[in-house]
Amino acid sequence: MRPFKQLLRYALGSPLLKKKFGGLATDIAGFKDFSVKIPLTTLEELVAEKMSSGDPYASRLCENGAALVTLQLEYDTETRLYIALSRQDLKRYAEALRRCWSLLGLGKGDGVAIFDYGTSPVSYLASSAFTPYLSQGAADALGCLPICNDGVANMSQRAVEILKFMRPQALFIRSDCLEPFSIESERQLGRLSGYTRALVVTENEGCLPKVEQDAYEKRLGLPVYRLLRIDAGMFLAMECPECRLFHSWKDLYYVESVTRAGDDVDEGGQNYLAITNWFARVCPTVRYLSQVKGSVYSAGCRRGPVDIRIAA
Repeated sequence: MRPFKQLLRYALGSPLLKKKFGGLATDIAGFKDFSVKIPLTTLEELVAEKMSSGDPYASRLCENGAALVTLQLEYDTETRLYIALSRQDLKRYAEALRRCWSLLGLGKGDGVAIFDYGTSPVSYLASSAFTPYLSQGAADALGCLPICNDGVANMSQRAVEILKFMRPQALFIRSDCLEPFSIESERQLGRLSGYTRALVVTENEGCLPKVEQDAYEKRLGLPVYRLLRIDAGMFLAMECPECRLFHSWKDLYYVESVTRAGDDVDEGGQNYLAITNWFARVCPTVRYLSQVKGSVYSAGCRRGPVDIRIAA
């Protein structure tokens, strides 16, 4: 019960979370109890809380939190949402990205091209050179060379130039840039297998459909993987090249597949993912109900025998 007790102690420093489950926090006896007694938190609640209180962190900011880095979250909501991170939060979040990269087999000397916004965790967790107070990013830990580009203007042309001259082992790219990039790369490069080993498509609280993923793999001539981001929950999970499920890690996250109020249970198990983040101390995440449908599988993949596995 230690992770629960530590998390709930920090979470009760947040006005919103204390209001939601303050009276329940001392009466949790295990995982099942936690899932039954602690209510879900939705994006709509975070937006409503900010609108009513004016708090840019939607009242998830703990009273004594050492906020060092503040980021605007990528959501198309009526009011902007933000999240704050401490030095320890950054360290553990970067560890999640390092594990995502490791699952792809990235290591010392590999170039990693990233075409995403600077406020995407795929970018700002890549290197300590990009983010204040981040002691070691994923690239630093693995010995990779990160090649980053912030913003979407002319992104496809610049991504093609990077591939042409740098030949990175992997290219991380926003899902909304995938089609323009594909058109430009076909025009200039033909098939991409001679320029990079894999494409990784990333999207906040969204996931490239499997049918589209298969079509892009056939069209571009190389593996296309997906990285699952849930930014409000500070959550990252990587699609495994071996089992083709997303891998996550028990020491960082607790992942549930749950129904939303008023929804019918999906007999195939594709309900909504709810994320609890064990390490976030400044803006705690407790049962954040994402917009991503998925199911949680048992562990057992050769590339991560004890990892949480998710189909989405």
